[in-house]
Amino acid sequence: MLQTGPLHGKPPMYHGWSVKIDKVHSPPFDTFGEVIDFLRQISVGLRFMHKHHVAHRDCLNLNIMMDATPLFVDPYHPQDLEMKRDYTGRRPPKYLFVDFGISRRYGPNDIAPLEDPIWGGDKTVPEFQQSNEPRNPFPTDVYYLGNMIRNSFLVARTGFEFVEPLVKDMVQDDPEKRPNMDEVILRFEGIIKQLSSWKLRSRVINEHDDNILGFYRCVTHWARRFSLVIRRVSAIPTP
Repeated sequence: MLQTGPLHGKPPMYHGWSVKIDKVHSPPFDTFGEVIDFLRQISVGLRFMHKHHVAHRDCLNLNIMMDATPLFVDPYHPQDLEMKRDYTGRRPPKYLFVDFGISRRYGPNDIAPLEDPIWGGDKTVPEFQQSNEPRNPFPTDVYYLGNMIRNSFLVARTGFEFVEPLVKDMVQDDPEKRPNMDEVILRFEGIIKQLSSWKLRSRVINEHDDNILGFYRCVTHWARRFSLVIRRVSAIPTP
């Protein structure tokens, strides 16, 4: 049975404000470990929805928000909004899906429900391009997530080749060939185990970083990372 009522509502506000992950860089990711934590959280979140028979149907980057309250338990520094007043840094945030306006909840017996195509923010869904026949929305969710990772990290940043084979499977043209979210997370956890601490602590480099600025950022980055290594802080932050 189709149920939609409980899924509608406004995006949550945290202490009077909220932060949208616009192109997944506000504030920017500092390390690969931070990106891994982000990808793990949203993958687990989407699997949770699918386990409870909910298809989001529009889970692109504009509908992922960050609960920014853990970033700064204390007030931020007036000259650097990404640091606390004593410049000791920030804490890992939590990420959430929002905008369930076209989402659908199904009964536990609806293993492979069919829905007429409905366009969300991502207009590239292969199964919607040349056909209006009803489709299972759960593989489409997998495509949305994979395409977000592809555009936000494989295209816009360097060094994320390790996740490319998984993303390619998630965005296959044939929905039936895409992995479900259980399979996505199983493969993703296997990928994480192969990443070294050095890689996880390395700086996330944007595609358009120039050499001079990049060198400066690299030096300051590792100066910050060294103190975390000494304190044995995990390379993958956990909220």
